[in-house]
Amino acid sequence: MTNQIETERLLLRPYRASDAEAVATQIGDFKVSKWLTRAPYPYSVQDALTFFDKIAQEPMVYAVCHETDLIGCVSIMGDLGYWCGVAHWGQGFATEAATALVGAHFADSDAPLPSGHLAGNTGSRRVLEKLGFVPTEIVEVECLSRKACVANHRMILTRTAWEART
Repeated sequence: MTNQIETERLLLRPYRASDAEAVATQIGDFKVSKWLTRAPYPYSVQDALTFFDKIAQEPMVYAVCHETDLIGCVSIMGDLGYWCGVAHWGQGFATEAATALVGAHFADSDAPLPSGHLAGNTGSRRVLEKLGFVPTEIVEVECLSRKACVANHRMILTRTAWEART
């Protein structure tokens, strides 16, 4: 897997320790963290650094950068996952970043790709639908930021569906 991926507007690159403050600020906004299952709230710089240590050996975890700003994350660690800071919502950045990473996944693998979105997260659902994901089931998952179990709408993307959408 490549160390970075470039799209029309974005650079997907490995995280650096210097990214911790930007990540903490963006995930520290409850409007973001409430849609993430594994992010505590409040979210600190130390939480970001701990995350960076955890993913150091993961080949498909990227900081999403627009121009010089870190605006989010996209990853495949079993599931496709992504987030963008609130200031960057509604601009197609999550779709663009996820499209690039899914393309990299299917360049190296025929394995179906799972993902999901928490109930009520229509923006995330739209991103997955644009990529060709289809619903599979609804399961209850723990959401650390909400300190509660929430419905996770599970979805799957096959290579056939991926290729059919392009």
